[in-house]
Amino acid sequence: MKTLCSKINNYLKTLAKRNLKHRTTVLNDGSVIVRPFSYSLISSLLALAVIVFFWNMIVTAFFERFKLYNFINNLPNFFGIIKDMIVDVNWSYFSNVLGPMADTIRIAVIGTIVGSIIAIPFAILASQNIMGKSKIPTVIKFFLSIIRTFPILIYALILSYIFGYGPFVGVLATIIFTFGIITKMMYEIIETTDMGAFIAIEAGGATKLQAFRAAVVPQVMGRFLSIVLYNFEINLRASAILGFVNAGGIGRIMNDQMALRRYGDVAVMILALLFVVIIVQNISQYLRGRLS
Repeated sequence: MKTLCSKINNYLKTLAKRNLKHRTTVLNDGSVIVRPFSYSLISSLLALAVIVFFWNMIVTAFFERFKLYNFINNLPNFFGIIKDMIVDVNWSYFSNVLGPMADTIRIAVIGTIVGSIIAIPFAILASQNIMGKSKIPTVIKFFLSIIRTFPILIYALILSYIFGYGPFVGVLATIIFTFGIITKMMYEIIETTDMGAFIAIEAGGATKLQAFRAAVVPQVMGRFLSIVLYNFEINLRASAILGFVNAGGIGRIMNDQMALRRYGDVAVMILALLFVVIIVQNISQYLRGRLS
């Protein structure tokens, strides 16, 4: 066994020397240039190995279960629903959309604001450069990993069993989701900031919080607001489907109308949601541009 390992080790060393010789160029003036090692071949082989490993698990199992001809035969149904949405669009249903759409916007706004506020102290405590050698950042990062494991719909589904159904559950789920995302992004930003001013202010007798407010906040405030606005866009889209688990918003009536196959009503809801998302996206993009 030792002989085999020794032979493999010697063979790998030989390959490394050949590769180094291949990448080395000696110029006329005697200077030596070594080209950087290319990982393209290794990356390609690794990608090929992953595809081969998961092929039977995903691709083969998919076509064995659903069959390709079933997909092709059912494809016209998709275009049939789209046609019904366009032909039978029911504009008179728009008045029924306003209330749930307002709930959707309220869920996104409240969830984003509250979740962002709660995220601030946890982002500070999770920043290793602020907390020094403390173990608190490790504990909080582990906690955040658990929080971010579950999507927003899972939180809404779990909370609906505790608090019942309605927009309140959607708000709670959005708060938890926003908290997990913004906390992670903010502590990563804080950990990459210039700490020179922070150290100097703290050395002058200020507390960590005072030093953070004076030295770090001006560096991260613009990016924090930009992240909050971007997360609000995500929450608006997510809150639209929270109704599918009875967590309020436009998704609730959309689910009902889809079940009744009233695709003309669904088309009105989709258009209303698209209109709101486009407006929010443009406003958010404009504000993020001013902050950057």
